[in-house]
Amino acid sequence: MEDKLKIYIPDSVNNILLKDMERFEFYKKDGSLNKNEFYNTLIVNYYEQYEENQSAIFAHIKDTIKEKSSIPDASISDIAADILQYVDVRTYQLDKEKYDVAIAMKPTKKSLDDIEYIQNYLLGNSTLSNYFRNMFASYALLPQDKRETIVFKSTFELVKEAIEKQRKIYFTTINSKNPHVVSPYAISNSKEELFNYLLCQFNDIPYSFRMGRIRQVKILNETAELTEENIAYLDRMNRYGPQFSYETKKPQVPIVVRLTERGQKQFKAMYLHRPTPYRIEDDIYYFDCSRAQAFQYFSRLGSNAMVLEPAELIEDLHRFYSFAERKYRRT
Repeated sequence: MEDKLKIYIPDSVNNILLKDMERFEFYKKDGSLNKNEFYNTLIVNYYEQYEENQSAIFAHIKDTIKEKSSIPDASISDIAADILQYVDVRTYQLDKEKYDVAIAMKPTKKSLDDIEYIQNYLLGNSTLSNYFRNMFASYALLPQDKRETIVFKSTFELVKEAIEKQRKIYFTTINSKNPHVVSPYAISNSKEELFNYLLCQFNDIPYSFRMGRIRQVKILNETAELTEENIAYLDRMNRYGPQFSYETKKPQVPIVVRLTERGQKQFKAMYLHRPTPYRIEDDIYYFDCSRAQAFQYFSRLGSNAMVLEPAELIEDLHRFYSFAERKYRRT
């Protein structure tokens, strides 16, 4: 096998791959993107799923041709293969005029066996470069949270296994080598389909960790411990936003916000981190989300959102706007 593979992909696909390297924090020690590690990780973690998807499409095309025509069985597979290749090109917009970025990838010890298997068994009439071109483009079509499950496949599998077995897990994170021992409850994706989070009980409180930042997962031979109170909080985090924790030591009160006419239009348009109201009375909206989520969202609406309750959130926003006003006054 060549020392390096050259793969031609559209600029749009290349941009998604580069952004995912940043989002999922694939960096070298010098701070530059670790492109080669990302490409190899993607191949190892995704080629089986990609091949299953292609096989399912191929089988469906064959069955349709057989059902709708009198073409001899011996010719159906060849026709189905030609149709699938055309579908790939049209779906991924990979006509030759758009092969505008060449990426170079060097197989690693982790990926070499899988790449040789793909080359020797899965290519058919395609080339290795074309196969990976289509596979990378297929990956780029998926929502970001689904792409995260691919890039960190082993982490997701171990956490899911621990949840099913109701066992505690040990892990570190990309930001800290300090060990964490938690009782996992569920994996939840953000409503915006950006990232996935582990909902768990950590140090006796409900907590969430971003799945892509978890490292060195070990399933412990200890039964997970989850209190009913913490499960109720984790369920609320799952509904409203798994990235936002609740303050469990304070009584939970409804968050009440009055929106101006412009604020109501902004609320409909601004989707990122938007909490879901459980009641609306004219211009007054009621929420059961965490204070952290409400602060992050409504601080962006400025004077078009007036928090009526609770007092702590009103004070948080007052400090936020007052500090900003002082900063701008000095300039």
